[in-house]
Amino acid sequence: MRITKIVASVTLAAAFGAVTAWSQSVISAKAGVVHYFEGEVTVGTGAAAAKVEAKFGGRYTELKDGQELATGEGRAEVLLNPGVFLRVGENSTIKMISSRLSDTRVELTRGIALVEVAEVSKDNSVTMLVKDTAITFSKMALVRMDVDTGIRVYKGEAQVMAGGTPQILKDGREMQFAAGAVIAKFDPKAGDSLYRWAGRRAEYLAMANIASAQMARKSYGSTGYGYPGNGGWYYNSYYGMMTYLPGNGMYRSPFGFIYYSPNRVDRYYQSYQQAPPSVNSGFGGGASGNSSRSWNSNNGYYETSSRSAGPVSVSSGNTGSAPAAAAPVDNGAGRGADVGTSRGGGSGSSGK
Repeated sequence: MRITKIVASVTLAAAFGAVTAWSQSVISAKAGVVHYFEGEVTVGTGAAAAKVEAKFGGRYTELKDGQELATGEGRAEVLLNPGVFLRVGENSTIKMISSRLSDTRVELTRGIALVEVAEVSKDNSVTMLVKDTAITFSKMALVRMDVDTGIRVYKGEAQVMAGGTPQILKDGREMQFAAGAVIAKFDPKAGDSLYRWAGRRAEYLAMANIASAQMARKSYGSTGYGYPGNGGWYYNSYYGMMTYLPGNGMYRSPFGFIYYSPNRVDRYYQSYQQAPPSVNSGFGGGASGNSSRSWNSNNGYYETSSRSAGPVSVSSGNTGSAPAAAAPVDNGAGRGADVGTSRGGGSGSSGK
């Protein structure tokens, strides 16, 4: 497995064992990586705008200063500073004002966009501009911006500067443009199709984080404490997508998913460690009397010498059954309208 981190100008590579390798190489030292897109998405300025091309192997289109990303019947996910995700809705346009990590500035000029902030480094800054309003972040946040209606904070908080007056918007509060930047309450549980799509994207990245953090942990030692203490974007070749690795500890996404650092990812495996099933001759005797099987406490299942053992059989007289996997949670009405879109880890997906 190969994991690539967005770092500055030096390429470092090291192999650990015969089957795994941890590498760090240059992709970008700036914000604005078009990580994933669906449908009609263009990047450029004016007549020079062109459709975003599908790229593979950790290569992505990057927004340059002054360039615009525009969507028609499509959506796009843009990586800003490490831990900050910008997701652009349909029929929307953003403009990259400054791609410097120390002062990233993006303007929403048309339509809607959603910013998910898992973490903001003290050395970095992200500012979103909507009309004459500037939104900045200092902690976890999930913020929806609409050029026509205003700004909504689903979770966390954002610092808003409108008309020269600074304000803090917390979850369940919105700034209504039509009412003259009036602050009002709204139901933060009432999302829309962009909100649900962003939630699915957050889940995919969090899944890739676990695998990436575990690989980094193994590469830097069993505890992972040799890992450099700065978070960053990492490319996971198994998932074919980027993910975020915190430098230390772990951070919870506004959608509820956790991003683990290498020195904390073992908590995930401890939380989901299965206890070995009890084996006796009268109940679930599939493993009884078979000396070739052994219980793997790390993986949580029986193994043979060559492969994982098959399911443990249950005697015909036993009415019990093995525990079923948890059913997926139904998020309610409205989900079906956009659940059929193509999904994938990198911008190589071009489903609509």
